[in-house]
Amino acid sequence: MKINLLSFFSSLAIIGILLASCEKEYSAENGNGLGTGTGTGTNSGTAVYNFSRSSGNCSTPQVRGTYQTGIATTMANTVVFQVTVVTPGTYIISTATINGIIFTASGTFSAAGSQTIQLFASGIPTVAGSFNYIPGTNGCSYTISFTGGNTSSAIFTFPTAPNACNAVTVNGAYNAGEALTSANTVAGIQVNVTTPGTYNLTTVPNNGISFTGSGSFTSTGLQTITLTGSGTPITSGAFNYSPGNNGCSFAITILPAGPLATDFIKCKIDGVSTTFTDMVLFSETAIPAAPPVPATIALDISGNVSASSNESISLSLIKMGTAIVNGEVFDPNSFLSGKLYSVDYTDAAGLSLVATSGVSVTPFTITVTVKTATRVKGTFSGTVSDTGAPGGNVKIITEGTFSVPAQ
Repeated sequence: MKINLLSFFSSLAIIGILLASCEKEYSAENGNGLGTGTGTGTNSGTAVYNFSRSSGNCSTPQVRGTYQTGIATTMANTVVFQVTVVTPGTYIISTATINGIIFTASGTFSAAGSQTIQLFASGIPTVAGSFNYIPGTNGCSYTISFTGGNTSSAIFTFPTAPNACNAVTVNGAYNAGEALTSANTVAGIQVNVTTPGTYNLTTVPNNGISFTGSGSFTSTGLQTITLTGSGTPITSGAFNYSPGNNGCSFAITILPAGPLATDFIKCKIDGVSTTFTDMVLFSETAIPAAPPVPATIALDISGNVSASSNESISLSLIKMGTAIVNGEVFDPNSFLSGKLYSVDYTDAAGLSLVATSGVSVTPFTITVTVKTATRVKGTFSGTVSDTGAPGGNVKIITEGTFSVPAQ
């Protein structure tokens, strides 16, 4: 959905007047009540960053997924919260292993300011109850509540082991040098269950990737499972994988690396890599002064996943008074100095989620690293929401980069 700049500037005029009559407010609230399991984790990398409310609870962490005893976590089990980056760079962070579960994350902060981190859980919870986790050596704290589940392990066999699995469906694209996503699955793997219970399967890594799956069987007899791939294929060719110690086998064909697109907008959306290569472009518009709003420069960057997809993204940058130049950073702090952003992401189903300067639930950071008359490059990350208010649908965008030509 294209952002209406005239409406945006009308809102800007109102916000500017309100800002002139308001003072900045700082919260002095601190979290407490930390329970069992508050061991600190580890962190490394080149980035320097601080945790919001590091003396207590994390500020509005988003806990996603369900946590049941005896049932292994999946890619859906994540925790998202904000940090303040002082020096951009790489980061590797983890919590301590508590109640059988550890949370980890890694990546790169490309700009200073408010950024989001998404931690992924791994492991199998051992008991029910609430446990606190602290990422890094001096992080904030968040609580995970575990409910009772099926703690008994299933007993099952693969009917065709050690030969090829019965007809399976391989989903997703497999290219050398391109990381797998949640779309890379192998479905329809048949097992014969003799005792219901939980299962947790993984293949031995081969050519840089492996496949895992977990869940529970509630009845005996023939059942099917789905495994999800992870990792980055090293080279092209056909490679075999076998789940468990005595599983059947399936083959994955890795294609050669495709040509790199020169015009693109790409990022991770809730951890899933997404690339926009259709109709990617930028335009720059000078808007005359309209008191009380001064003259402004608007830089619009947009693109679609494909010509046949609803999925699209638009990044609009607004600067008052002077032109946008290399190294400009647009984040929640720049709002007070006349640099604003408006982000519009539309998912494959047509749902529009936005981020706008001045809205606390949608913090965003966009950095213009290179800007010429014919091309703009940069980075972006943040949160988009369908309501702009607490409780709405949100998506976390990380590791965003763009290189787009002029319209």
